[in-house]
Amino acid sequence: MAEEDDDKPFGEASRQAQEVGRQAREAGRQAREWARSFNLNSVGNTVNEWAKRARDLVVEVSENVGVPEAVRDATEQARALRVAGEAGQARTVLRELTGAYGDEPNLVNALALTATHERFIDDRVPGGIEILRELADRLDAKRVGAMALVDAAEALRHQQDPSACLDHLRRGKRNLERLSSQDLIEAQLLAHLLAASAHRRLGQHERAIREIRKAAAALPPGAGDGLRRLTLALGVDQLLADGRVSEAERWVQTAYHRRITDARRQVVRERAAAAAEANQDAEPGVEPEEDMLTVDEAGTEFDGPRAGDELVDTSYTALETALLARVLAARGERSAAMELLTELPSGPSSEPGGGLVFEARVRVLIHVSPDASQACAEALRYLQLDAGDGERLRLWALAEFRRWREASRADDELSPPTAMLSSLAQALSSAPPHARPARSQELAHVALFVEDFSPSVTKALAAVRHELGDEAALTLGEELRLHWIRAALSEALSRAHEGRGADLVPADIKRQFSAGPPYHLSLRPELGEVLGPDELSPLRDPLRREALVAAQRELAVAERSMLDGPAGMDAAGRALVAALIQDPDLPAARRRLAALTRPQVGERLEDQLGAATELLAKLPVDILGATIHGGAEALRMVIAARERLARPLTIAIMGEFSAGKSTFVNALLGEAVAPMGVLPTTNTINVFRRGAGRGARVHYRDATISTVAAGELDAYLRNLDDREADRIRHLEIDRVGERMGDAAVVDTPGLNALDEYHETVAREFIEEADAVVWLFSATQGGTATEAGILAELREGGRKVLGVLNKVDTLDSEADRDELTTYLREQLGEVLVEVLPLSAAQALDYRTGASPDSGQGVDPFTVVDDALERHFLAHARELKAELIRRRLTEALGLARASVLAAVTELERRGAGEDPAAALERATRTLARFSEELHEGLLNLDDVLAREALSLGIVEAGAGLRRKLDEQDAEYLEATLEDAAMAALQTRIASLAGEHEVLANLLVERLVPWARGYLASSAARGFAQELINRHGRAASRGEQALRAAVRSGLRDLADHWRVNARSCFRELERALARARRSSTSAPRAEALRLRSSVLVALDGLVDQVSIEASSES
Repeated sequence: MAEEDDDKPFGEASRQAQEVGRQAREAGRQAREWARSFNLNSVGNTVNEWAKRARDLVVEVSENVGVPEAVRDATEQARALRVAGEAGQARTVLRELTGAYGDEPNLVNALALTATHERFIDDRVPGGIEILRELADRLDAKRVGAMALVDAAEALRHQQDPSACLDHLRRGKRNLERLSSQDLIEAQLLAHLLAASAHRRLGQHERAIREIRKAAAALPPGAGDGLRRLTLALGVDQLLADGRVSEAERWVQTAYHRRITDARRQVVRERAAAAAEANQDAEPGVEPEEDMLTVDEAGTEFDGPRAGDELVDTSYTALETALLARVLAARGERSAAMELLTELPSGPSSEPGGGLVFEARVRVLIHVSPDASQACAEALRYLQLDAGDGERLRLWALAEFRRWREASRADDELSPPTAMLSSLAQALSSAPPHARPARSQELAHVALFVEDFSPSVTKALAAVRHELGDEAALTLGEELRLHWIRAALSEALSRAHEGRGADLVPADIKRQFSAGPPYHLSLRPELGEVLGPDELSPLRDPLRREALVAAQRELAVAERSMLDGPAGMDAAGRALVAALIQDPDLPAARRRLAALTRPQVGERLEDQLGAATELLAKLPVDILGATIHGGAEALRMVIAARERLARPLTIAIMGEFSAGKSTFVNALLGEAVAPMGVLPTTNTINVFRRGAGRGARVHYRDATISTVAAGELDAYLRNLDDREADRIRHLEIDRVGERMGDAAVVDTPGLNALDEYHETVAREFIEEADAVVWLFSATQGGTATEAGILAELREGGRKVLGVLNKVDTLDSEADRDELTTYLREQLGEVLVEVLPLSAAQALDYRTGASPDSGQGVDPFTVVDDALERHFLAHARELKAELIRRRLTEALGLARASVLAAVTELERRGAGEDPAAALERATRTLARFSEELHEGLLNLDDVLAREALSLGIVEAGAGLRRKLDEQDAEYLEATLEDAAMAALQTRIASLAGEHEVLANLLVERLVPWARGYLASSAARGFAQELINRHGRAASRGEQALRAAVRSGLRDLADHWRVNARSCFRELERALARARRSSTSAPRAEALRLRSSVLVALDGLVDQVSIEASSES
């Protein structure tokens, strides 16, 4: 009928035709009532099947009594078109009769079914819907029950009201049952699909799965692509949402095999029709080809190629491929899922089902793509197709969360993604009531991870708790309770003052903790077996979720302890370390622990040295076999720095041998205390300290010390021989003069004149010196050796004053100035100044040994002024600068040693990457299940041989006799032994490859298999197998094996599905094994990293800040 007829009014049919129609319908009604109550059981059980067929035939005939032939033919044609996916053509066929037969209920119901197909299956507004409603209004509602489907589809698609859809289906159920048998079958299929879709939107997974199973069972052979796509997509979606990954895979495979079987049957029918037409004129006795399959055989499972396969496309459709990728991703098989995506279009397609394919692609990318940015880009494209859809908004937010989570591992300070959280909150607010608990738990999980306790998120979650009641809500998921607790604690911490923060904690939050300190958070049972809305939810990742929940519990305990002020800081630190042990990727715990463990030391250098000493003294030498090699040395360096700070300024006098160092020291001190000349004592290290007298202390190499009295000192020094000098480590000589104040002066022999031992001791004294005076001899000038040593001293942080000695040996002042200028040019970067001097003349002037003593200008004045200017006036600053440098070096050594130990512990505790480990285990499980499936099918050989040996069957003759009780018991035992041997052999082969999986299968699959085989034996499975397939032996032993193999397929399929269903238990087993094997080294590594390293870094920062401020 032309489209313009949609708006034309109906003309009235002749009253006579209407009357005839009513009489015919009444006759049909009476015939149907009789047929449905018709019972042929009295004929005997042997004709029961014939009775059923006869009753169905009577019903079919009776239903058509009184229906005009034109209507009957049109409705049958329209039904075939609808089922084939051509609802638009079906509507055209039916609308041609509305003028003459508009009051015919069968026609109106057919139009209603067609409109339901268009609105629900094809998702488009059906043409002539107003005309259909006008026709239906003219008839009794009981006679047009299919209109309930139209109303339900409209409520679901247009009004987006799944509750109204289910209400229409409930109220129209009785009227639907009054439809003719063929219409009723189709109507029930549509009702099941509508109910499944409505329950899915309401978050009622169990009911949705029941309805979609009923729909799949009612799907007719030859169903169109639209019906198949909807049934397939709804089934996979619901099974994954309910955590039934193995069933979802089976759903895809079943749909695929059913589609291929229907295609093969169609090929067989077409060939049979062609053969029949070709044989119409054939001579009598000519038989058709013997290898042609019958219609029944076309649907049978065979291991080899099927006849007619060359005419059937046996590849997976795009939707089947996309949904199979979703299943693989949900099972953790990342590589396999991503490989399947390469077979799909990269964006939305206008082809039928293209939207479902694109959605599945986006979900797989979010779940397992190695590139989080790609997943975000695809999720955004999907969202832009319908920005108002809450589920699309949620998918985009989950993609962004995954990208943020990966980025946060490298950047603790990454700000929370507010757009992502607001999208999840918006998706929660738009979700139907039944879906809100799962959505709210997901939002709480994400908000906890990103540390978001903003009012918008907190209010959204509080609304769900109010809807469900606090007690019910808090038992659905720990995240809801933890977010509520931590939001309150964070608010209290932000307003707390030291010592009274606990007063700001609400009473209901306090009740969640045991009395403390130390505090413990009470446990709550979780009633939800499957968490989160679907397989993409982060709640479905048991490894990460268990870690997050455990860490958040410890974090809540830490924050509660922190509210007690300083008294709770130790407990807070322990809880924060425990949180990081559970979840090392938790940025909040790392930040809080860093702030808590960073040492709060004063600005004084003494305080910083004390804090460093205390910290390093607590550092262990060995932790679980990881040695902290530099800890003791770093502590020794800090102690030495503290001692240096307490000592007076120490100035080392250095230079090459015979540079006049001892003479310089005597002139410096204004008294002849240092032995001069080429004596054994000039080869010893002499330290001059201010004292009450002129005594000395002799430090020997064997650590003994002897004292020399003041009156004996000169004689001791003069009489010291080389042998005695070699026993001495150093001499400590008292001086009484006022010059140089309390400063200590170290007179070192030339480094080129020392033996190996004395050179080591000299370098130790040089290391302790705060400043250095380097004497150059005017008779030698600067040497390459001197330049190298001076550079080392400068790099060590010391100021070095250069003195050009023995200038009195030069011919002129010009030579003196030239040599002085040369040294300044060559060594100016390491010397603060270069001064010309005759130490011998200065000593004579100061000691009165010369006739001119005391007359004129003191030659040593320029040196005194330089020492005052560069050293003595800034003694404190000079010493502090050097000690800070030594402290920084010590802390750096300690940090490097601790970091090396941490790295070693983390290496031991790292194990395999969790995601990679799960994927490897999942692949191994999949391979195991396939090998087990094949091994069980191969039991056909054992059973066939046993049946032949028992004489039950005979090759070429078929079934010879029935099995007696002894035969049946023997075959059942044989099957059980062979099946368990096949299972245990394959588990044993796994033991060396994957111990965790092998142990899990032993614990879970082996007991299940024994129970399954016991149940099979109880119902006589092996006996039934031989009785049913023994006749195939008439075609030979190979045919018998093939038939038995076909009979074993159901058993093998069940075992394969059950093996693969161990996926979730495998995830948890891997998580437990990982925690067990890595917890101790990871815990110690985290403790060192979060406490010792943080404290060392904080101390280094404090020292650096003070050094910068003073400079």
